[in-house]
Amino acid sequence: MNVLIVDDQRTNREILAWILDDLGHEYEVAQNGREAIDKVKVCTPDLILMDVVMPVMDGYEATREIKAFLGSQYIPVIFLTGLTDESTLIKCLESGGDDFLSKPVDQIVLHAKMKAHGRTRELNEQIRNKNSELEYLHSRLQQEHAMGEHVLTNAMKDSVLDSPCISHFISPASLFNGDLLLAAPKPGGGLYLFLGDFTGHGLAASIGAIPVSQAFYAMTAKELSLTEIARTLNLSLYKFLPDHMFCAATLVELNQAGDMAKLWMGGLPDGVVVSKGVGLKGTITSQHMPLGILDEDEFEDELEFIKLAEGDSIICYTDGITEGINKNGEMFGEGRLQALLAQNGVNPLGELVDGFHHFKDGTEQEDDISVVQIKSMPTESCESRVECAETPLPWCISTKLNSKELMSLLDPVSKLMMMIPKTDRFNVHSDTIRSIVSEMYSNSLEHGLLGLDSKLKDTEGGFIEYYKLRDERVKTLAGETISLRIQYDPDVDINMLTIEVSDTGNGFDVDTVVSRLGGNTEELSYGRGLTLITSLAKDIKFLNGGSTIVVLYELATV
Repeated sequence: MNVLIVDDQRTNREILAWILDDLGHEYEVAQNGREAIDKVKVCTPDLILMDVVMPVMDGYEATREIKAFLGSQYIPVIFLTGLTDESTLIKCLESGGDDFLSKPVDQIVLHAKMKAHGRTRELNEQIRNKNSELEYLHSRLQQEHAMGEHVLTNAMKDSVLDSPCISHFISPASLFNGDLLLAAPKPGGGLYLFLGDFTGHGLAASIGAIPVSQAFYAMTAKELSLTEIARTLNLSLYKFLPDHMFCAATLVELNQAGDMAKLWMGGLPDGVVVSKGVGLKGTITSQHMPLGILDEDEFEDELEFIKLAEGDSIICYTDGITEGINKNGEMFGEGRLQALLAQNGVNPLGELVDGFHHFKDGTEQEDDISVVQIKSMPTESCESRVECAETPLPWCISTKLNSKELMSLLDPVSKLMMMIPKTDRFNVHSDTIRSIVSEMYSNSLEHGLLGLDSKLKDTEGGFIEYYKLRDERVKTLAGETISLRIQYDPDVDINMLTIEVSDTGNGFDVDTVVSRLGGNTEELSYGRGLTLITSLAKDIKFLNGGSTIVVLYELATV
């Protein structure tokens, strides 16, 4: 240890030098406080033995200046004094001294104190080094955060969240938001929207926003189908994210008239449909796995179709709001959320947010929160469509599935859809066409051939029983067939598509079904069955006692 001896008496300096030499320490000497300060500025010692009373500058003032010069660096100062009154000892400590010894100095006591302060100095030096490390890392982290914020801001700058169709509330739990809300106009009129919640929150969670936003904007600019967008985003995240990460998401497509919404929902809480005149109108169940979990072959891309009336809105949200906890440890929950939305207020989103803040009562936010309201209202086309001067070619796709194929093919409709021409005219309608064909095929198989009754689904455990019976009866098919035909004839009507599905079953009571379909088809019906087909198609006809269904679908309206 290198020790600085500060004393105006030569005898005292020599005694201390002899002790330090005997203990194996190096030393330097100063005859007053001013000289001590100069030596500290040239070469910092490991420990200072400071006399109190000296000419030129006493020990008190010298210690104050030395401590000010050293700053956070810890160099112990031990006062050596013959004065033993309490006020002197207090003054030694107040001036910055770390300890004191009475003269004459006892070698054993001095050695013990030097060892103790040596350990303290080592610990202080470790802390200083760690603090320097932390300051460096903090500086780097701030730079990375600034860069990340710049990249994420630019990645999402094209989002049209100021659209009249959209109201939203976003509240990140930290600087970076693990939730992601994107909106883009449909070139032909309408709106695309993406609401996602990545695993965790903060910078690590928000990093997935970059590939999602870039892919979303690229695909929506081409007005691709919602199923294609969902599939592409899933594949992108499946390849991009580590195994422990995924993105719970909802994708929404609103048509130009604002009266029909398509939704793909995976992993987020159920959506809610509210109406100005009714309040809570219904819920939309999230039926799929989050994005980034399943590979391309396993991914499920079925959509929900919701018919919207004037004044209706769809509200989607991340679980940060439903899982919020108040000071009593209670969770906000979907029950409270739906109760607030059921109040039939003028501003459902605002009332929900106010109710949530009242529930939280100032407690800390646990997770990122995003809520979006999509309003039923018409939108303008952002580009003029120029139709080709030539008449498009007519085409027809048809197939006949026998009982063996009906038992083995899991999704014949998808295979049929792959045969439809990949032009803009049909691509923009592919989701709707696919849903119509799927419902027609399911109706022919489940009711026409298998004789299943949909009323079974209304009972407790009915869905499970229904599909159990379906699997059992499919295996008993023998000789039955289903024929599917999709025809486009521009010479007859350039904007009309004819879809026909026939089965060899016994049909059904057409008058009863037509009467039921003539009722209120705008009520929320979970987007399934003949009600869905009626809401999407221009016309529907039942032939051959119900064993043949013919649907006319208008291509002009998106």
